[in-house]
Amino acid sequence: MSLDLDTLSFLLLGSISTVALLSIRNAKGPDVHPLLLNAQADPSRLRHVGETAIYRSRMHPNGSPLMLTMDRNIRTLHDLFEQGGAKSNLNAKFLGNFNGSAVVWVGVLSIAFKHVADGQDVDEVKRRVDNFRCGLATYAGLTSKTNDASSFVGVFAKSSSAANSHSYVTIPIAASARTTFISHILSTTSLTTVVVDKETLPILLSVAEGTSVKYVIVDGTPSHAELASANEKNIKLEEFKNVEAIGAAHPISPVVPAYFSPKQLERSKAGVVLKHKNILANIASYIAIMPPNQKVTAADRLIYSYPLGTLTVARHIFDRNVLSRVLTGMLSYVGGSIAYGCEIAEDEEVVDITRLQTCAQQAMPTIIASGSLAFTQIKDRIESHYGNSFLYKRGYEAKKRTLLNEGRLVVDNRYDMLVFRDIRQKTFGGSLRLVLFDNNGDLGDLPTFVRVVLGAQAVPTYSRTEASGTITASMFFDYAANPASRGSPTPCNEVKLIDLPDEGYLATDTTNPRGEICVRGNNVFSGYWGDSNTTSEVLDGDKWFMTGDIGEWLPNGTLKIVGSKK
Repeated sequence: MSLDLDTLSFLLLGSISTVALLSIRNAKGPDVHPLLLNAQADPSRLRHVGETAIYRSRMHPNGSPLMLTMDRNIRTLHDLFEQGGAKSNLNAKFLGNFNGSAVVWVGVLSIAFKHVADGQDVDEVKRRVDNFRCGLATYAGLTSKTNDASSFVGVFAKSSSAANSHSYVTIPIAASARTTFISHILSTTSLTTVVVDKETLPILLSVAEGTSVKYVIVDGTPSHAELASANEKNIKLEEFKNVEAIGAAHPISPVVPAYFSPKQLERSKAGVVLKHKNILANIASYIAIMPPNQKVTAADRLIYSYPLGTLTVARHIFDRNVLSRVLTGMLSYVGGSIAYGCEIAEDEEVVDITRLQTCAQQAMPTIIASGSLAFTQIKDRIESHYGNSFLYKRGYEAKKRTLLNEGRLVVDNRYDMLVFRDIRQKTFGGSLRLVLFDNNGDLGDLPTFVRVVLGAQAVPTYSRTEASGTITASMFFDYAANPASRGSPTPCNEVKLIDLPDEGYLATDTTNPRGEICVRGNNVFSGYWGDSNTTSEVLDGDKWFMTGDIGEWLPNGTLKIVGSKK
């Protein structure tokens, strides 16, 4: 018996087959394959007694070189300036400052000079950078590559390109720094020369008396009172443009920044000496760990919720100062933008997040670097306003199930249209896609809140100043991660744990290996400034930095932060 099919039947069967194939092809799967989440690091095959295996990023596994730079032609931060956004996205907005009501933007050229007008060409900027670096040598008597105070330039503003181009050692002091922090920097570094802007000049003059400061270069015209105040303190006060003119009249052959020349000092013990390669290695690692659909581009805009350049007993403040340098470098390289002025104090139990939200609504960031306190306050405020809403509760649970059970971050379902999209718009301007958490504690359900309500990826990190910022970072799309986990090592370093028998932490612990966190790599510092004894206590002969923090390796190769060594 034969079965005859007419033309219509063939067409019908063909249509059904096509729909079935398309359905299978377009079926919604997890954002990342579960097998990748189960093995996020590469442990070494051998280990020493009293230590765990050495864990590395799977991007640069054991036996391969650690990441050093994103481009073989970029070896210094000066190269980063020349090869990055200033070349690829010259006339775009780059630096913004929130003045309390609006964000005022200037172009990418402000990476060289805060007051350069939009539209000046690269050759003009390079000429002015060259004139200023010659002026620093002629006017203030600075010397390149001495590895002592004669190479130090304090930058109490937003510029360091001229220093980078002549191998001076930049000591950054954030414009929002407290006077106690500034005094600490001046006393520990023997700074003689500081570059300031008009707004920070009075603050510097108020703390400079009795210090080593001899030359202050101001971007703007100082008042008669400021000139008199500087004269009373035996400080020579000169305008930025005049130092440029001095440099133009006294040209000096450029000193190409050395591969190992020091880059910056950050306060931790006696001051941490970081080199160009340390900062670049971390910048390159951040760029590398971004998945293809999450890559940072010229369309991205970064803000910080935490204060930059404050003095407090909290170690994480200094870790974040370096991390902000890394993230700013990353945005500079791709031609993105950074908005300042959104920062809020995090040294109190309760903070006012109104300024942060007002600034964010103006700046419309795509990326936020934050501690946990600011987002805890934001979460509490949103839940107090929307928490009793049926749509909010129903939508939160539905999206949370999709997130944790199916491994998918959804940003366009009916609950987003009905409630969450409005929250995103009112909270951070509606463009947020990534939150980088820098916090060593248990984040609880904050990452889930950020993903469900704000529709953004949440990436907890573990950072130390001595490692130029980030040591480990959580994997994108790891939505069910342990709240205390900080992910796997970044591609520029490797991590191991060593026994602390007196405190009960051993590499042979039966549940999971535990011990003091040690890190080695291209991002690790060379020592504490002028303090070889302290350096030798934390940096061994094999260049392992002993952090003093206690960690635990989880079965999937991620690092859980347990606490600090007593």
